[in-house]
Amino acid sequence: MLLSLCSLLLAPTRLLLALRRLLARLGVAVAALAAGVAYGLWGLGVLLRRGPRGTFGCRERARPPPGLADGTFGEHRYLRLQDSGLRLHYVTRGPPGARLLLLLHGFPQNWFCWRHLLLEFGTRYRVVALDLRGYGASEKPAGEASYRLEVLLEDIRQVIESLGTSAGTTGADASEASPKCILVGHDWGGLLAWELATKHPNLVEKLVIMAAPHRAVMAGFTACHPTQLLRSSYVFLFQLPWLPELLLSLADFELVKTVLTGPWMGIRNPAQRLTEEEVDAYLYSLSQPGGLTPTIHYYRNLFRDTPIPREPPPAPTLLLWGTHDAFLDARLAPCLHRCLRPEARLCLLPGASHWLPEDQPRPLAQLMNDFLGGGGQHP
Repeated sequence: MLLSLCSLLLAPTRLLLALRRLLARLGVAVAALAAGVAYGLWGLGVLLRRGPRGTFGCRERARPPPGLADGTFGEHRYLRLQDSGLRLHYVTRGPPGARLLLLLHGFPQNWFCWRHLLLEFGTRYRVVALDLRGYGASEKPAGEASYRLEVLLEDIRQVIESLGTSAGTTGADASEASPKCILVGHDWGGLLAWELATKHPNLVEKLVIMAAPHRAVMAGFTACHPTQLLRSSYVFLFQLPWLPELLLSLADFELVKTVLTGPWMGIRNPAQRLTEEEVDAYLYSLSQPGGLTPTIHYYRNLFRDTPIPREPPPAPTLLLWGTHDAFLDARLAPCLHRCLRPEARLCLLPGASHWLPEDQPRPLAQLMNDFLGGGGQHP
């Protein structure tokens, strides 16, 4: 009788939650269709401007550009994850006995976006710039379900468990002797870093987030700042099947090039603007057969009913943001900062774009050095 009464009392709440989920899914579907139409018109404009050959033709990239696959910025290695068997590629630089500084990139990039910080911190820390699953030289399992948020977080957990234990120390003593890693994430890498630091606080000594929202804050902020919907329009486009892949590849990846190098969306620091070879470091993998789809699957899983952590990460946190970020409103950064623990730091970089690791490598390194404090060697 008591259980029946409780179920009856909870019925309206359950109905409201179901209605809320339905309305949210309907809103995402409408936004996806609107974005599909808008970006589709852009694609039509490309076709009219360039003609069929210029629109659907793509330059062959048979070899990786200089710096991407050689040892210029560090040693290239692979890690086979124990549970899934997935093989992930990473580039590492620094003393074997130093603390692990793990770098997680975002879309549409790969480990190469961290090349400046690899050189900067590689003398004091054991820096690891990872290719996330589906990116760069890491394996690209088929299927949308292979890129669910919980799967991506498990990848990173296993990477830290494999690479973060200090040399010569094993088992429980390793956890007590030294923290597992300093975790740094940009864009999608930052979103994953937010949640991993909350879910597995024992693995993260310090946390550095660059231009990456937290899911617990993003929805409320967007509701109060509708212009963020326009900045995030590509997220809704990526909910559609096949069309995003087609549009991104048009005119030899013109849209990707614009995102990285355009006057409004791209890197704004004139001294750091990408060369053609540096852009090719990202397009090389994306242009291979099936290279785009895994990266877009990240977004296709973004609106699943994955639990959202509400507690702030316990690790000391540094939040870095560019004032001229074309994709994330600069007003989002203070909102995120207010949700963190009191000792968390927020640094806004004047004039900087979304692409902080490449746009402002020296100021970024200085801010990180101040935050991390001292060298990276174990005492």
